[in-house]
Amino acid sequence: MMLRMMMLLSRLPYWALHALGEVLAVLAHRVFGYRKAVIRGNITRSFPEASSREVRKIERLYYRHFGAITVESVKHFSVSEEEALGRMDYAQAEVFDAFHAAGRSVLIAGGHMNNWELYALTANQSVPHEVMAIYKKLSNEEMDVAMRASRERFGLKMVRTVDSKAWMESHMGDGHPPKAIVMGFDQSPADPKKSWWNLFLHQETAWYFGLEKWARDYDLPVVFGHIHKTGKGRYRTVYEVVTDAPRTLPEGAILERCIRLLEKDIERHPEQWLWSHKRWKHQRGDDQALHENVASSTSNPIQSTVHA
Repeated sequence: MMLRMMMLLSRLPYWALHALGEVLAVLAHRVFGYRKAVIRGNITRSFPEASSREVRKIERLYYRHFGAITVESVKHFSVSEEEALGRMDYAQAEVFDAFHAAGRSVLIAGGHMNNWELYALTANQSVPHEVMAIYKKLSNEEMDVAMRASRERFGLKMVRTVDSKAWMESHMGDGHPPKAIVMGFDQSPADPKKSWWNLFLHQETAWYFGLEKWARDYDLPVVFGHIHKTGKGRYRTVYEVVTDAPRTLPEGAILERCIRLLEKDIERHPEQWLWSHKRWKHQRGDDQALHENVASSTSNPIQSTVHA
């Protein structure tokens, strides 16, 4: 029933869906208080120097943003390739050309900023590589099948997290065309004891180490994808090379560089990150190192946050 309703709604034009998104934002924020304690707590701890008024403003803007990307994600079930590409611009995609010419696969690192699903839908057209995205299977089997079929319509290959290692082992090396593997690295890891811990947005934070490990194991250049919002339902991805020689860097340096790039994007536009996610649900054990030497030193991250 839910899937059928989403399919029907996806046929609406963007302007109608965005109007619906505004209604959903008000209901989620003012009526149902959807994850309000999580959202407000995450923002407050991430910006300790912010006043309560600033926190409330980011919170309100986040609900509007969340409503927008929710309805935009519904649209992806039926959006045409032409329209999807018209809503996601790409900049500095030429950084992939030399890697592709050399037959080198790459890792594309990104966080849950703005419409990452629209990025996934159009990523395969933005680079010369064949693109694979790692994803966590949805608990609803019917929804998982529909989502995967929808996102793969324009050439993207989606591989479940549990199958990703086997996929890599069978697709890397000589005889295979170079791939671009998309990894969203900012979700809370399942096992904090196997995580990389540092200070992120003023909080002790655990990270999946897979991005770092794969870059080293397969000698993969790493490119960060900054997703910026340029208008209602419109975005731009700007690519930035993190490293083209992963094995020459000290342990943790690749992941740390990506973390800091994401942190700066969040500090500039905090309402555009996924605050409703329970990002800080783990606690570091006494036997786990905290990599404090690379903590953020931003003095006043709120200055550019309340512009919208």
